[in-house]
Amino acid sequence: MPTAPRVALITTLLVAFALRAHHLTFESLWSDEGISLQRAAEPLRAMLAAMPVEHAPGYFVALRGWMALAGDSDFALRFFSLLGSVLAVALLQRLSSDLARPSAVRRWIGLLSAMLLATNAFQVAYAQEARMYAWLLAMSLTATLALWHLLNVREQRGPTHRYAAVGWGIAYALAIAASVYLHYFGALVAIAHLLYVLGWAIATRRWKAAGLWAAWAAAGLLLFAPWLPRALGVFGFGGWRSGGSVNEIPMRYLVAYSGGAAMPAPWDAIIPWVTLALAILGAVWWVRTRRSGGLLMGALALIPLVAVLLLAARNPDYHERYTIFISAALIALASAGTIALEPRLWSRDRARRRLNGLPVATAAVAAILVGANFAALANTYGNSALHKPDYRAAAARIQAEQRPGDVILVDGPDPERVFTRYYTGGLPIVDLRDLEGAADNTVDARLRAATADAGRVWELLYFHDPAAVQVWLATNTWPTEPTYHNNIRVTLYGLANRVADVTGAPPLANRPLAFGDALTLERVALTPTQLQRGDVLRVSTDWLTHAAPPDLKFSLRMNDASGNPILFSDYKPQNWFAPTSSWAVGQPARDQHGLQTNTLATGAYTVTLRLYDEASGAPVVTAAGEDLPLGVVELLP
Repeated sequence: MPTAPRVALITTLLVAFALRAHHLTFESLWSDEGISLQRAAEPLRAMLAAMPVEHAPGYFVALRGWMALAGDSDFALRFFSLLGSVLAVALLQRLSSDLARPSAVRRWIGLLSAMLLATNAFQVAYAQEARMYAWLLAMSLTATLALWHLLNVREQRGPTHRYAAVGWGIAYALAIAASVYLHYFGALVAIAHLLYVLGWAIATRRWKAAGLWAAWAAAGLLLFAPWLPRALGVFGFGGWRSGGSVNEIPMRYLVAYSGGAAMPAPWDAIIPWVTLALAILGAVWWVRTRRSGGLLMGALALIPLVAVLLLAARNPDYHERYTIFISAALIALASAGTIALEPRLWSRDRARRRLNGLPVATAAVAAILVGANFAALANTYGNSALHKPDYRAAAARIQAEQRPGDVILVDGPDPERVFTRYYTGGLPIVDLRDLEGAADNTVDARLRAATADAGRVWELLYFHDPAAVQVWLATNTWPTEPTYHNNIRVTLYGLANRVADVTGAPPLANRPLAFGDALTLERVALTPTQLQRGDVLRVSTDWLTHAAPPDLKFSLRMNDASGNPILFSDYKPQNWFAPTSSWAVGQPARDQHGLQTNTLATGAYTVTLRLYDEASGAPVVTAAGEDLPLGVVELLP
């Protein structure tokens, strides 16, 4: 390779490394990465014996070896994936340039493919995740590169070619076996290779070269044979996700591989179609200039996609990361299409197809594609809505505000998977996953036992919507305003002193107070009225419904001596489980809500309550005004 292209490739690899190293540990590990860590930390025999049917063991075994060298820090775990992703950039450059012609063009296709893969937000996301997908891409590219060279090692008597054939054969057997060991969808690469070689051999009649590939493919199958009986069980796995439409797969994959959900407007509506158009153009030009190379790249893109469509008709679990190898083929074809925008390259006159530099049209489109990639990357790094569930922040909130006697209830994830990696505060942690779908009496007995000796309760909710556990907490405790950490909800609940505020709030000092024509507030209790900083002020209100009320929101406020609201919480009754529009006419209703006082200064505060229409925002006016004083509480030094 001449000096300038070599420098360009090294620069591209450095850019790929920098983009993947940037913010590598900015987000906490999430549940799937926790699974990787848990499995890789097990003794090898125990790990293999306990491997679930839907997972192949390759990545976990490799990660175990990596952890022995580099440790198990967040940085070390993800750096292993980073290495695989950067290697994939180099491999795609080599593969796409080896498959293309003429020589003046091939290096540009290789460099542009590498550049687009290096800056692709979808690739960067999985380079920064302690999972198998970056290495799946690297091994599938290694296998495809080895396949190409096995088929094109000339049948000469010289020892160099024999050694090359053996070297590429060993590389193929190891890489194709590794692809399937990393993820069962890696088998789709082997299927794409098989169908390509069959067509290639029929067209070229080079059966000896095809037989050479078949021998090394058999060696790869032999390497996988020890796990094959376990692997067959995956056909009985129903998938992690609910069913979707098979028709959505092509567009979903195209969007993901051309930049993913991180691509900002208006590029998100443009880049996928531009990428597809360029890929089609590139496929046509590639087949025209070097049919075998173009067909191999097209086979790597289309055959796995067709296989996924067939599999999805039976099993809906078809996440785009499982076929990350399609993305490399799509990018290579789009790179070829970008180069093919130069009209001279379509000439049958070889002399006219020579390029002294990058054509203007190609450079412009390449700049647009790379620029859009960087826009998606900026969104990836900076948009918290795209980030993983933040166990680190959830644990930090609890640890910063916890008090002796608190208890943590974890409803959804296995706390040992990720949460306890970040939480080191020493409070008892109760895993409630087994209560999903349990009967109400079972939930009641379990939660009463878990909270019997607690002063306050922390709840970590993730992986499902509020359900039976949250209903129990809403009706038996006093929930405060939750915080959200990328879909992880952390809520502090106040607990009663097992006295009057359990059985009922005392009646209002004067008389029941009407809130419009539908509701009457009959009782109010504030407990305790003297608080230490961090206590939960428990506010209980009892109501009587005279007519069907609209959907009203409650606004609890703590006001300083000047009447300024210092702390407030807007919510629907019973922690959103019992909106006023659902209250039965003629029946009593109760709301319990807590206000956390950890941010307040010492002194006296007036607690007020306002009800307002959710749709219009208009407050309900009472005889006491819009804001009803419920009482005065004191925060002690």
